[in-house]
Amino acid sequence: MDDYRFFSADEYAQRLDAVRQRIEEHGLAGCLVSRPENIYYLTGLNYQGYFAYQMLVVPLRGVPILITRAMEGATVRDQVPDVRHMGYSDGIDPLPAPVDRSQDLVLAAQMESGEMVGLEPWSMSLGVKTHRKEGLTPDVSPQVHITCQAITEAGLASERVGLEMNSSVLPVNIAQGLFTQLPDAEWVDASGLVDACRLVQSPQELICTRRAASISDGMMRAAIQAAGPGINEQTVMAAIYDAMLQSGGTYPAFLPLVRSTRTLEHEHGTWSDNLLLNGDYLFLELSGCCWRYHAPMGRLVFIGKAPDSAQLIHDVCQDAVERAAQRIGPGVQAREVYRAWQESVDQAGLTLYRRHHCGYAVGIGFPPSWSGSGVPVGLRSDSTMELRPGMVFHLMSWLLRTGQGDSFVSDTVAVTEDGCEILTTTSRMLTVK
Repeated sequence: MDDYRFFSADEYAQRLDAVRQRIEEHGLAGCLVSRPENIYYLTGLNYQGYFAYQMLVVPLRGVPILITRAMEGATVRDQVPDVRHMGYSDGIDPLPAPVDRSQDLVLAAQMESGEMVGLEPWSMSLGVKTHRKEGLTPDVSPQVHITCQAITEAGLASERVGLEMNSSVLPVNIAQGLFTQLPDAEWVDASGLVDACRLVQSPQELICTRRAASISDGMMRAAIQAAGPGINEQTVMAAIYDAMLQSGGTYPAFLPLVRSTRTLEHEHGTWSDNLLLNGDYLFLELSGCCWRYHAPMGRLVFIGKAPDSAQLIHDVCQDAVERAAQRIGPGVQAREVYRAWQESVDQAGLTLYRRHHCGYAVGIGFPPSWSGSGVPVGLRSDSTMELRPGMVFHLMSWLLRTGQGDSFVSDTVAVTEDGCEILTTTSRMLTVK
């Protein structure tokens, strides 16, 4: 590990080899990778610049080419030394030449001889306007041009090339530009190619996930400790962030979810300035983050008092998640895990209650999701995905509006050689604050 990357050079080499093996198996000459989690997985590029267009060109042979905004050059230089970087400018017209270089502190440097020498202007200032004069339609020609150049220089301009076509960070106009400018290339949807490699975490990755789980536990304990009648939801959130930072965590890909009774059904909503009232439910779902790896967990806390039915439905919820965890193991299909969860719920008399999944794969995450972009790879009723050691899941049991009460508990679990290990350890007991 160095200051910029946790993983060893050998780890990155093994990941690249595995991805190239899949590229070859799919009859491709190379693959274009745009999803942040996948670029990070292959290169270690860990920054907040993923809001802009970037692309990693991975040929079967040769050095991968990373395309970003030119202004990210220093970050790429320090974090990703084993790729070729090609930057595009998208800012302003080039700076005018200085009248007197010796008077410009940015453009002048003095050699030991006393001679003044000029430095090149900063790369971000060398660009073209990003909007056409006649309207607000973005001009993506610099991005398209440099991507086509990279593809051509990688020897892929007339080859069968994979592209992550369901990527949420690949603008349609750039994709159309690539298709138009490179008509001899055969484009193939390779959306899940790198994702499949990421599903099984290496021993080095699991170190990060375990650290994230420890951070998650600290955040959850702080949230529960801060809660109580008359406490503002903002105070609970502040306690979560304080614990996260004090324990060495970094910003998670998804904001902690802190909701009370009035917003309980807002699936992906989070805190407001509501005061917690006696009798409220407090929904908590959060994740620590270590080197972009996540370990989510969730709990439902009762404020002041719990309903008479709380313990009964809590026991059902906990039994269901425990049965699902017991079913996890190498060779087991995802649908078998969901079936174990559903059978427990059915046996409790909730035969009409269904969920879309009882968990999903987690690992590398950048905003806005700790499960990667797109629909999560879930433990669903119809999924034939085979579990393998090293897979990590956010295993959850969420009973909402059942007619017999509400309960929620979730933890991060890892598939092991002989079963399942629960990585987050905060008590699952019914909690009243």
